[in-house]
Amino acid sequence: MKKETILTLFITGIAVAFTGCSNSSEKKIESTSKNKSPQSAVPNSFAEVTSKLDTDGDVFVYYSTEDVIATIEKYAKTAGDQAVKSIEAAPMEEAMMESGMNIGKAMYEQSGIKDVSGMGMSSIELESGIFRNKVVIHHDPEKSNGKLWSLLGSKPHEIDMLKFLPENTALAFSHEINLKGLLDWLPDLLEAAGNPTLKQQFDQSIEMANAEMDMTDLVTSFDNEIGMFVTLDDSQKVQLPPPAGEIPLPRFALMAKVKDDKISDLLFSILENTTGPEIEKKTVSGIEMLVVNEPVPMPIPFAPAVFRLGNYLVIASTEDSAKQIVATQNGSKKNLSSTEEFQRLAKDLELNANHFFFASEQVGSTMSPILKQAMSAGGLSEDFLGLDSDDSYNLQTLGVIRMNADSIMVENHSQNGLFNSVMMQAGVIPVSVGAGMILPALADARERAQSISSEQ
Repeated sequence: MKKETILTLFITGIAVAFTGCSNSSEKKIESTSKNKSPQSAVPNSFAEVTSKLDTDGDVFVYYSTEDVIATIEKYAKTAGDQAVKSIEAAPMEEAMMESGMNIGKAMYEQSGIKDVSGMGMSSIELESGIFRNKVVIHHDPEKSNGKLWSLLGSKPHEIDMLKFLPENTALAFSHEINLKGLLDWLPDLLEAAGNPTLKQQFDQSIEMANAEMDMTDLVTSFDNEIGMFVTLDDSQKVQLPPPAGEIPLPRFALMAKVKDDKISDLLFSILENTTGPEIEKKTVSGIEMLVVNEPVPMPIPFAPAVFRLGNYLVIASTEDSAKQIVATQNGSKKNLSSTEEFQRLAKDLELNANHFFFASEQVGSTMSPILKQAMSAGGLSEDFLGLDSDDSYNLQTLGVIRMNADSIMVENHSQNGLFNSVMMQAGVIPVSVGAGMILPALADARERAQSISSEQ
């Protein structure tokens, strides 16, 4: 059977799985000896992938990727060679194109993508309004030298950032990235380019950066985790420019896990010697901080406070936000994990992971009226694309990504199933926001153009 036919059947199968999800529980097929599937003549990762999925839900998909990857490898090389030959370029430009293709090939060969042997997805409604969605990307555990498997985290572990998240956190994420491993990989990629000049320029840049700020030591000081969170305080309101209107007071913070004081010392030194807003070093809630005393002119309060708390370097949007973070971390105030919403989403979800993300129902309820007004200002109706707008803006989700020895596992508990989560959260909202922002600007530009035309 041709590969095109196989792919067509696979895509059709996904469509059937998604469109039939509402009544799938009523259409279960009883397994009998007569319809038992034969064993595949070609080894695959079906058992390894499906053992990690939920079989009795709305979505259950497995796809062996080895044949596809082999086909891509075959045609990518041919297409690349033909592209270089078909483009008339000067010798220098041709050399750069060849170097770029060599780097791309090296990235593919060394990343571990070619070792992916199968993918799977499942979605099941655990209780009314709570879905468990899973995506598994499998690879042979014997082939674990690919950079992808180490740059995005080592073994799953406790998410320390959860201890810092205030009770009213509305949005949070934490990601693990091996920055030192990435920096060490770059020379190998440039070596593969076959252009000595690129490698020399890179080495010179590293030497200059090390001379100015000991960059290599700073990268080593970073402990492979970075995150951000936003809180929304219902007890205080802030007025944003139209069409946003009044919303709960937002505060936010950036966090980076560090091994020592090298990064924080450098940042403190830079800030103390910066001309501009008045910056004061003071002790807040028992922690030494650098605080901007003069708020930056923005629609929301922004006068950053920078400090080291435990193993984290924190940049909080305001001193009040910094106080809230310190009180949460030392146990004086409740954290996000104590809330009913978090506990409901976290039920039966293994939180030991390498990546973490959370979105409260409050995000959707706050953003929904803003986006509706933006869409209306842009000439779009609330039932844009025929979707229920309230559901479309419901982002309530708690999810993790685990870097296992044989796979990458993405798992979340959400008020939306797998299909709705992807389509609504990743598609409808960006389109709505973009349209809401761009269309009014275009309308205003058109009116100005018409005004100028009439005056001429």
